Amino acid sequence: MTTCIGEHGEPVAKRMRLAGVGVVLLLVAGTTLGAQDWPHFLGPERDGHYSGPPLDRDWPGGAPRELWRRPVGEGFAGPVVSGGRLLLFHRLRGREVLEALDAETGDSIWRYDYPSNYRDDFGFDEGPRSAPVVAGDRVYTFGAQGQLHAVDLETGNGVWRVDTRARFRFRKAFFGAAGSPLVEDGRVIANVGGAGRMPASWPSMPTPATCSGPWPARKRATRRRWRRPSTASGTRSSSRATTS
Repeated sequence: MTTCIGEHGEPVAKRMRLAGVGVVLLLVAGTTLGAQDWPHFLGPERDGHYSGPPLDRDWPGGAPRELWRRPVGEGFAGPVVSGGRLLLFHRLRGREVLEALDAETGDSIWRYDYPSNYRDDFGFDEGPRSAPVVAGDRVYTFGAQGQLHAVDLETGNGVWRVDTRARFRFRKAFFGAAGSPLVEDGRVIANVGGAGRMPASWPSMPTPATCSGPWPARKRATRRRWRRPSTASGTRSSSRATTS
């Protein structure tokens, strides 16, 4: 796995162990699973619009049938679904964990994790804040401490990582790093905050030669790292990155 400049933590490893639990995740039947992927925050077009088959409203007993449930750890990151897999990003026993689950059964397919010592100033929740992003055969996560990771969707192996806090030395601020990354035109754009030029972007499939640092996306500092990047135009030739 490629480690980009600014990373000072221990090597990332894929661990196949279960740890402590927190909230409960529910999955219910409303339509055929896999009818439409939901690969990142707010859906396929990042606008909260669902365009798949109509949801079934004729539920026996007045409620959808529960398919499965499982305990999960800390965090605010919503799950995403791609190709029959549900990607869950949460924190268990001092590690930020990305898990791929079978969307039909809830069975674990793979698990990827790394250490996190993020501490919430109010002692409320210390898990990741931003939903994972699936683009092609990669899953991208942005943890509460600003660790940006690219993971192989099929195997769960780490591809590359950037410790943006070490790279840009930003302050933790109120809520930590929280904006889900944006993958656009072969780049991963993250609102990292700190001094200098933010957001910043990296090649979505870098090699060791190209993984040495970000390209500036905007020449203005921001502390609002909970804002997610988005494009200001629908045309790729004239798109610009912004935050919302």
